[in-house]
Amino acid sequence: MLTGAMLAKLRKALNPKSVAIVGASVDQVSVGFGPVYNLLTSSYRGKIYPINPKYDKVLGLKCYPDLRSVGISPDVVIILLNQFAAVDILEEAGKIGASAAVIVAGGFKEVDDSGRALEQRLRKISENYEMPVIGPNTLGFSSFHIGFHSIFWHFDTFPGNVAVISQSGGVGLTIACSLRTLSSGLSHFIGVGNGAVAGFTDYMLALDEDPNVKVFSLFIEGLTDAREFYEVARNISRKKAVVVYKAGKNEEVSKATMTHTGSLTGEYELYRAMFKQAGIVEVDSAWHAAVVSRALGMLDLPQGNRMCAMTFTAGPSIVAMDRLLDAGWIFPDISDEAKKKIRSVIGEKTPVELQNPIDLTGPGFLPQNYSGVLDVLSNEPFDAFFLVWSFHALIRIPIPELEGFVKCTGKPVVLVILANYDEAQPYLEELSRRGICCYLTPEDGAEALNALLARYKIMNRDGLGQNSTPRRLMG
Repeated sequence: MLTGAMLAKLRKALNPKSVAIVGASVDQVSVGFGPVYNLLTSSYRGKIYPINPKYDKVLGLKCYPDLRSVGISPDVVIILLNQFAAVDILEEAGKIGASAAVIVAGGFKEVDDSGRALEQRLRKISENYEMPVIGPNTLGFSSFHIGFHSIFWHFDTFPGNVAVISQSGGVGLTIACSLRTLSSGLSHFIGVGNGAVAGFTDYMLALDEDPNVKVFSLFIEGLTDAREFYEVARNISRKKAVVVYKAGKNEEVSKATMTHTGSLTGEYELYRAMFKQAGIVEVDSAWHAAVVSRALGMLDLPQGNRMCAMTFTAGPSIVAMDRLLDAGWIFPDISDEAKKKIRSVIGEKTPVELQNPIDLTGPGFLPQNYSGVLDVLSNEPFDAFFLVWSFHALIRIPIPELEGFVKCTGKPVVLVILANYDEAQPYLEELSRRGICCYLTPEDGAEALNALLARYKIMNRDGLGQNSTPRRLMG
């Protein structure tokens, strides 16, 4: 774990006002091009100092021959050179008083004994100058609320409340891109890489008080200090949701990770038990990390486990019900008074038995009927709602009415729109803007609601529920 002084510098680096990019290049397919391009095409307003003795300018910016010639102590130095040169430049960054550094290159402990020795030297330099290092063997990091998109690779996103912190750049990008597909943005993207100096716990501590971060979404291959991670994650999960996707559930995968980031995955069941004790929500894929992170970042927690499901096509709610029941949700019946009111909306002759899940059949396809029943349900004592809408190009999705229902109930509402992505995409963005959490499959909708219930249980286990007198779970 970083010292207090180094942690303060890491916080500064994650919100930098100046950045030096060593190895900046005009070659569009080089690693040195990406960070400069991404920063210039983002909303970042800090100072950018390309460093490369080959050029006078890079993308219109003055280019400096070395770090010393910049004349300031940058908040972060991004080093885009091979592993040997990178460690030498790290020493220079320390001498000029840089707050932190990013080393993108691999070739350290994940390779061989000489790589491990080089990484040891890296750590020694970091300690000497009390300068945190992100990486090595990383894509780098980005802080989207200040437009600091500094990784060397491309992905399209926008500011949000999920911080993706990943040992693997590729898996981290998969989670980030999945969030974008779901119309959810990021607060930060951080590639842990080898974690030679700064690890998961340090990044979580550095962002713990950041108001832009509501959810930590982690991809973990292995941990060097599981006890430290447990203590930090347990404390943080009392305030902010922590979602983990853990790789390495068998011995062969553990061997593979040693050549990737130099981490041992360890025995999975021990990790699983630790995550549960720490109040972490565990998922089993990058996509589900995005699904769950979106829900936890967007919706309030339920205050119990009473679920209401409504649809006009029964199958999807039955599929979801299987998963919801397994997670601990129950489906109490609606009141007799509510049944009478629903009948008055959909018609007395509609051949359906009203129960929970509520299948409105044909009349529910009309927006005025669907929203009319929602008005009735807003007065029923449920803790969360699972709603299904089947898309039709000629039928209006009752978006304003759904927004009103969400605001009226003040309870978590998950909407599933049965449509292909191309059809649904414009509506997904509008629904997200209006505070409506939407997915395209009943399985994803159930996964999201199950995560909310899991977190509710965690918070009430530790006496930290949103209500001062949490209601006991029923069923």
